[in-house]
Amino acid sequence: MMRPKTGWDVLEHEICEEQAATIGRLGRELRDALDALHSFDRQESGRDSQRARLVDAAGYALWNFVVQRDCSGLRFTERVLEDYAVPAEARARMGVMRPR
Repeated sequence: MMRPKTGWDVLEHEICEEQAATIGRLGRELRDALDALHSFDRQESGRDSQRARLVDAAGYALWNFVVQRDCSGLRFTERVLEDYAVPAEARARMGVMRPR
């Protein structure tokens, strides 16, 4: 026999939906940042400062994604880094903020 849903059950379900939506959005932002870096690297010329900003953006997006996953109880970050093919330099910039 199924028990009736309580207000807590409904709230818990909505929290899980929000967490999943946020993880999805942050995953897309990470993918976009990595794609921008990869696209820049395929060009023959470019400014080092522009590339540094792209690496920083990828590191920041990675940080947001990993923290949200961790807060949601998802682990195995190394697997995510492999699946998204995150370059070592973006990994090194994860969570680091350059002074403005």
